[in-house]
Amino acid sequence: MASNRKTDSPEASTNRAWLLVVAAAAVFCLLATMPVILPALHLQLHAPAAKTSHGVTLLPAPTAPRPVSLASVAQPIDPDGQPASLPTVNATEEAAAVSAEDSRIRIMLHDAGHIYQPEVIPTRGNLPTLVLTAGQGTYTAADLVQYGALVMLPDHAALLLDNVFVSTNARLSLGSSGLRTLYLDNGSGGFATIVAWGGNLSFQGSASQPMTIMGWDRAANAPAPDAGNGRSYIREVGGKMTLSDVRVSSLGFWSGRTGGVAWTGLTGSPSTGGATDSTFTDNTYGAFVSRGSGVTFRDDLFEYNELDGLHIHRYSVNSSVISSSASRNGGNGFIVSPATVNTLLTGDVSEHNAKDGYFINGKPLATGASASGGSVTPGFGTVIKDSAALNNGQIGILVEGGTDTVIEGDQVCASITAIAVRYGVTDGVLTGNDVRCDPRSGFSIGPSTPGLMVSGNTVVGPRTGFLVSDSGSIELDSNLVTGATVFGVSARGMSSKVTGVGNVISGTGFRAVDARADAAAPVLSATNSSGWVYHGKDSFWSYLRFHPLAALWLSILILVLLAWVWSHRRRLPSHPYPASTRWRGDAPAVDAPGRRTIP
Repeated sequence: MASNRKTDSPEASTNRAWLLVVAAAAVFCLLATMPVILPALHLQLHAPAAKTSHGVTLLPAPTAPRPVSLASVAQPIDPDGQPASLPTVNATEEAAAVSAEDSRIRIMLHDAGHIYQPEVIPTRGNLPTLVLTAGQGTYTAADLVQYGALVMLPDHAALLLDNVFVSTNARLSLGSSGLRTLYLDNGSGGFATIVAWGGNLSFQGSASQPMTIMGWDRAANAPAPDAGNGRSYIREVGGKMTLSDVRVSSLGFWSGRTGGVAWTGLTGSPSTGGATDSTFTDNTYGAFVSRGSGVTFRDDLFEYNELDGLHIHRYSVNSSVISSSASRNGGNGFIVSPATVNTLLTGDVSEHNAKDGYFINGKPLATGASASGGSVTPGFGTVIKDSAALNNGQIGILVEGGTDTVIEGDQVCASITAIAVRYGVTDGVLTGNDVRCDPRSGFSIGPSTPGLMVSGNTVVGPRTGFLVSDSGSIELDSNLVTGATVFGVSARGMSSKVTGVGNVISGTGFRAVDARADAAAPVLSATNSSGWVYHGKDSFWSYLRFHPLAALWLSILILVLLAWVWSHRRRLPSHPYPASTRWRGDAPAVDAPGRRTIP
């Protein structure tokens, strides 16, 4: 029987084969042109970079540092000079002086409840204290003169001889055309202070004639030094204190509350107020705030203080530092302590301080039950925005702990670490920052920074652009690293999980993206590292530098070899028991030439 199957001709088979080849080529060409076609169609293979994070609008990577403009009052006087030295005092004596001040204030607080008009109260071991009571309007310099606490001097100056205690609801206002300079006496009999407990303090100058407040040593006829036995200070407790166009210097000792000019609130009664167009120089602390509410500093200068320029201490809420500068302080420029909420620093400059430019310590005061009842809640909502940290001794901006911390639009010039975020920083945002001056690490992230968003930052000339160590899950988006010399991004530690999109990394070094110390390789999609040139200096020292275990074993081997050489070069001692070495014996006796006696 004949078959009905139709057999293809050779020409048809050849045509079909060519059609398959052409179709396959078309598919491959289409796949190859996808990176060009998809953007033209506004389609992307990778998820786009986030636009916001934790309620913060993310910024693009800056192309140049943003200049920070300061008022003339807030500009550092000598930014290139050496920072202040830490106080060299006897800790026991200084602590005793603080304790004596606390005791004196408690006595004044008790006595103020039993008097109804201003009265001078003597205190053993201290200068007398003028207690100002409520109900008589606002007290001025004339009232202090009337009660003998203040002596007027030529040229609109005055010397405060006694302590002044402003009791609850009383008000003291100093500064006018008749009082432009206020000296606080520091002598052998003690030091004059101004303390308000529930009262209000106001110090007022003008732009053309600012008021000067200075600790004064009459014996030396010079500004009072911190000699270790206490120094004049100004303190507000649970009330309102304002300074405007004031120049404060040579005040304070040892603690924050006696450190110079201090706003210290009480539980349920925070301190309020702040300073404007004022300077705080050559004090122990420039200014100190604890348990404050809404304390605001604007256009102020904190320069050459022994410790920190401005210290925002515990339980302070809604503090603001605007267009101010901290320079050449012996500690940090600006510091925010644990248990603070919603602190804003914007348009500020921290320059050439001995320690960190900005130190944000958001760690909780306690991690569990504590005898002092310290808060277990971390600090919350600190923002450093449109500010600058320039040439500080340690880290430009350091953040340790805290929730919802935002570092936005800042410029940092540092040689070691520009911005460090670590130790429990949760849901933080770093965006729009510009890092320069060839730091070792542009951003040092971790350990323990879960939920951190790092987006739109620029790092120029670092050894390592982003150094991530045991960070937890973080995201790197749209960052720009140029001129790196070792790594662009380096992840270290098992807990580091780095993801991101749209980063640009260029430089000359080992790797653009690196993982070591058991870290998973960062998953950075759409990363442009075409500008990276491998340049590994494969020398003996460079190998040890990046292989610490090899360096450790080499060190152990060198120690073993040195011990072996030392033991063999050492001259061995003679036998310790010569009497027991009979086998050596004495030489045979010789009784005649050529003959010997056999025993």
